[in-house]
Amino acid sequence: MLRSMLGAVPSSQFLVATFDASGFPTAQMRLDRPFDLPSAMVIGRHQRCALWIRSDRSVSLRHVLLTIWQGVEGILRMRAYDLGGRGGILLADGQRVDGVLAESHLGIVVGTSTLFVLPGGEAGMERLEGATDEVHRRLTRVSRDDLAIMDGLECLPGLAHVGGYRSSDVIERPNDFRGELRLSAPRSTLGRIESRTLEIDEGQLRQGLLIGRYSDRCSLAGSGRNLSRVHALVCEESPNTLLVYDLASTNGVRPIDDPDGPSRAVVRLTPDAPCLLGHFELSWTPFAAPTVH
Repeated sequence: MLRSMLGAVPSSQFLVATFDASGFPTAQMRLDRPFDLPSAMVIGRHQRCALWIRSDRSVSLRHVLLTIWQGVEGILRMRAYDLGGRGGILLADGQRVDGVLAESHLGIVVGTSTLFVLPGGEAGMERLEGATDEVHRRLTRVSRDDLAIMDGLECLPGLAHVGGYRSSDVIERPNDFRGELRLSAPRSTLGRIESRTLEIDEGQLRQGLLIGRYSDRCSLAGSGRNLSRVHALVCEESPNTLLVYDLASTNGVRPIDDPDGPSRAVVRLTPDAPCLLGHFELSWTPFAAPTVH
């Protein structure tokens, strides 16, 4: 079935597809290869998700954020972030993880569905050559020997288990502060700007930081119907830039200079260029290291 679906996907795109427990395809979508910004999609049971898995009730409304970007030497890397739902992300052996980092292709379990991400063209077809068991091991990269050595971000091209969402107060933060995020609400009837701030560190940005109305799932939570329950995820791109991913929100994510334009899957956030979450403004002030004389 995967071979048949992948045959129509050009090398400029990725196939993202889910299958139920009996092997029947339940959803599929094409994702363009990344250019300037990473390619991204939200996978879940909400109809606003790019990949809508409506038949699996164990899938959360917004279950997984999938991102693909170009790493060093042109190698494509992909990451799946658990968005804090009840089901999480499972590997092929049933082990639950908060996040997954891999190169070039991916195979995980979401709810009771199997999710595959494969490049189009010959690169993807090569990964489907061989017997079924061999292909399954290749796509999921799970064996007992593999799992014994996977304990960090640098174990590629194997499968790395990385942290996903965590609240800001779950783990004591190290002293690697990256500055302050500020979420400013639209002007209230009293004419004031209401805002909430959060000091962020490198660990939070590596794992992904959620912003929305749900204070139990979001590290930076605001109030107002214009902000979705789980609206956006923030991670680091470079020392000077953050990335803000839209999580299939109702009112979207946009650059500050395009407030009336279409919502973007991902927006680059810099100290000089805030972005909009619906009508809320998200800004970042980096930590200023002390000057040594």
